[in-house]
Amino acid sequence: MIEYIILAILQGIFEWLPISSSGQVMIISTNLFGIPPEEAFSLSIWLHLGTTLAILLKFWRDSINILKTLWQKEPKREVNEIKKRNWVLWATLGTGIIAFPLYFIFKILFIDLFNAIQGDFITLFVSGLLIITGVILILTKKTFETKTLVEVPRKMIQKDSLISGLVQGTSILPGISRSGVTISTILFEKYDQDSALRLSFLMSVPVTIASVIVDIIFGEGSVFGTLNIFTIGIIILVSFLIGYLTIDLLLRLARKINFGYFCILYGIIAFLIIIPFILIS
Repeated sequence: MIEYIILAILQGIFEWLPISSSGQVMIISTNLFGIPPEEAFSLSIWLHLGTTLAILLKFWRDSINILKTLWQKEPKREVNEIKKRNWVLWATLGTGIIAFPLYFIFKILFIDLFNAIQGDFITLFVSGLLIITGVILILTKKTFETKTLVEVPRKMIQKDSLISGLVQGTSILPGISRSGVTISTILFEKYDQDSALRLSFLMSVPVTIASVIVDIIFGEGSVFGTLNIFTIGIIILVSFLIGYLTIDLLLRLARKINFGYFCILYGIIAFLIIIPFILIS
């Protein structure tokens, strides 16, 4: 239980930083706590449920207003809320197109293969993806803030959000930072930073819920089958509490610090440490 609580605490902190919380969970789970790779992959999905609840509470007005647009008549709807709703819907569609097949590809081609060999290869794979995330974040620094959601036509929102969703779908792979790649994509689409942060977190909510459902149905080695309901409830609660308590501080830090260099350095260090051990073995 202590190991799972530690992982939930880390998820609650790392989720708001573009350094791939799922990547950190998998690395620590497999290498420090000896959790099987398929369970670690499933655990990284479930821990996101806690931080998703933190997002819903933090942005509760946005969430309620978006839901209202589903049944209120057109004259009563705020244009900006309709645009947020459309963004979330199109982004969810794009995410599903990419994430659903990647989920099975990763479990079939990587989880089983690495489980049969050794955990060090998983760390190398995850670290390589972290380096990719770092490069994307550094390139983002060269973009400029030019528009807010209110200023964008509805048709352009469909295109922009679909692209952002397609990119978000790649974050099903542990090591690719969901917040990092989605925020970077939205910034590249010339949205201001506040819009990028808010839209990135809002579009994560339906995808996280869908990921948990997919893991329950198709996840061989899912924590839903290996852990009892009490343990799952505790780690989700811890992830939620830590996530909610740290979201304000870490969102402010995310606006000021480029974590791309951290991702690249982290990945390189992992390669330098692990490759010699693999060669020796």
